[in-house]
Amino acid sequence: MKMRRLKPLRFLQKYGRLIIGGAIIAVVLFGAIFAPLLTDYDPEKINVLNVKKPPSAEHILGTDLYGRDMLSRILYGSRTTLIVALGVQTLVTIAGTILGLICGYYSKAEKFLMRILDAFSTIPNLLLCLMMVSIFGAGTINLIVAMSISAIPGTARMVRNQVLSLREKEYIESEKAMGASDLRTVGLHILPACSSYLIVRFSSGLAGSVLSMTSLSYLGLGLSPLIPSWGGMVYEGQNFMFGTPHLVFYPALAICIAVFGFSLLGDGVRDLLDPKLR
Repeated sequence: MKMRRLKPLRFLQKYGRLIIGGAIIAVVLFGAIFAPLLTDYDPEKINVLNVKKPPSAEHILGTDLYGRDMLSRILYGSRTTLIVALGVQTLVTIAGTILGLICGYYSKAEKFLMRILDAFSTIPNLLLCLMMVSIFGAGTINLIVAMSISAIPGTARMVRNQVLSLREKEYIESEKAMGASDLRTVGLHILPACSSYLIVRFSSGLAGSVLSMTSLSYLGLGLSPLIPSWGGMVYEGQNFMFGTPHLVFYPALAICIAVFGFSLLGDGVRDLLDPKLR
């Protein structure tokens, strides 16, 4: 038998977004991990003699309102962005999966839990995040929790729908008839069947998490002003963007690159794993 080979066009159509998105995020991740090696400047060190300096050989991306190196703040800000985005999606996936499995497998629990989740779904995401950040206060962990609460109902509903379609299958009924416990049935048969949907949901949600995080930091909520963040940098430089555009352009460009990369990565994973698109 001859091995089937994908034509270049077909290969790019199938894996192109996954490869390009993965490469972009790999660069962002590289910058976040090796930030101390890529810049010699402290992102929090104020230098009043270098305020709002344009890009130069000494400061490749210039300096901000307080004389801090823009490159170092963008690199260290990518750490905060990635930590929050990955933390949010991890918490959303775990909590949403548990709630979705319970609601889908136990009809009595569904009536109670889904009403609570539906109530949270009626509140706009950004408004709910603002409310939760106001309650919990500033901090990376608090920001992750606040952003997760608004996204959990969607994942829980998706898992619940999958469980409802699976629990009546013949092999599930046979497993229960042989005396298998609910934990075994859910853990060995139902949860693995939902895994591809969860991976797609996780990867697709990263871009939204980056946007939500930068929106909140732009509004001055969620993170301490001392912590480098892309949204905070845009907010600080917006009043001077016409005279010194680098104050806004570079952090905004970093946001666009990260969101674009995560969007491509999510679309690529969806194209690869979603059974409906095969």
